[in-house]
Amino acid sequence: MLPGFLVGALSLQIRGDLDVSVEAVIAGVTVFFLTGALAAGPGGRFAERVGAATAMRGCVLMTAACLVAASALAYSLGVLLALLAVAGLANAVSQPAINLFMAEQVPVERQGLAFGIKQSAIPAAILVSGLALPALGLTLGWRATFAACALGPLAVAAAIRRSAHRLRPAEERPRAPRPSAALLLIAVGAALASAGPNALGAYLVASAVDAGIGEGAAGLLAALGSVLSLVVRVLLGVRADRRRDYGFASVAVLLVAGAGGFGLLATEAAAPFVVGALLAFALGWGWPGLFNLAVVHSHREAPGAATGISQTGIYVGAAGGPAAFGAVSAAAGYAAAWGVAAALALAGAAVIALAGRQGILRPSWR
Repeated sequence: MLPGFLVGALSLQIRGDLDVSVEAVIAGVTVFFLTGALAAGPGGRFAERVGAATAMRGCVLMTAACLVAASALAYSLGVLLALLAVAGLANAVSQPAINLFMAEQVPVERQGLAFGIKQSAIPAAILVSGLALPALGLTLGWRATFAACALGPLAVAAAIRRSAHRLRPAEERPRAPRPSAALLLIAVGAALASAGPNALGAYLVASAVDAGIGEGAAGLLAALGSVLSLVVRVLLGVRADRRRDYGFASVAVLLVAGAGGFGLLATEAAAPFVVGALLAFALGWGWPGLFNLAVVHSHREAPGAATGISQTGIYVGAAGGPAAFGAVSAAAGYAAAWGVAAALALAGAAVIALAGRQGILRPSWR
């Protein structure tokens, strides 16, 4: 996840170096997730064919290569966007591969915790990006920051290789069936639900500066919000294991609360902005672990392929959210854009809640 969020956190520095607008730089976030939207479905099926661990290792190596290449070669916006597209392809395969890995390797009664930890990757990437701005970016520049951050995925690749002998053999799975209408509908809800949070990750720093918060403090605010989101995801996973609650009701509740956080961001006053950012991060983006757990629980015959479809919806929101936010903020300002983010969160909650009430989220493929 790191390349997609790192470019957002360092957008002001990249803008000055490449002599382009902030919106042009943050278009890289859209490219990253749009590639994911196109590749997640096939990526899930690919992971089931080659095996989860193999797919995971290849993807983190590709991510590290993209970060290093961006630091050394991205002297134009086009090159940067191309490298972010390749990084998005790696992420599109790794997401369902990790879901498949946990379905095979983690006991069912602990998968809530496991998915909470796994989905902490997103706020962790924002945390690293936010801390990278004051710790590295403001002193060494964005290129050195990209190169330094490549050490993370390289370490993960080494850990996967060292752990391979301790893993259970991968299950042989039949060819995944076509996705059901129920799975496609929940993907639509995920697209709506993820649009606002991903705009938050892309535009928080620039919007906070516009609201009168210093650039370094804005990066720290993004880091603190990411920590809160991480903690919420893990705690919700533990709760799901204790209650054997693998439904989508909690997802809808979190989205409604998160919409309130986006509303506070629209005030453009420093104090409400800080509170709104923390609420939006912790509650409006605390739901993905429960979401993926529910999809896997309903489709254990093909968890990689199923979460590839649902992940497509998340990627659509992740790509469209920052793009729409940029267009609205350029035309009407940040306050209007945060208002749209709140509306999208409420719409996502409504779709997910409706799907749950109608009982359509069953383990059915056609």
